Amino acid sequence: MNPPGLWARVLVRALVVAAAAVMALGFLGSGAAVLVAGLTSLTFVLLWLRERTVAPRDE
Repeated sequence: MNPPGLWARVLVRALVVAAAAVMALGFLGSGAAVLVAGLTSLTFVLLWLRERTVAPRDE
């Protein structure tokens, strides 16, 4: 049911979101950290949805 390496990818993406939030917190403040974490998460969700949709191919 789950593809191999699914939990590893989820863990890595969670670490990327956390690292982005921590860096934004250090440089820009708490509001920007929440915004960066939200946008990073949204990017991963949109990329996941994009790879799940089947695009028609011209052949």
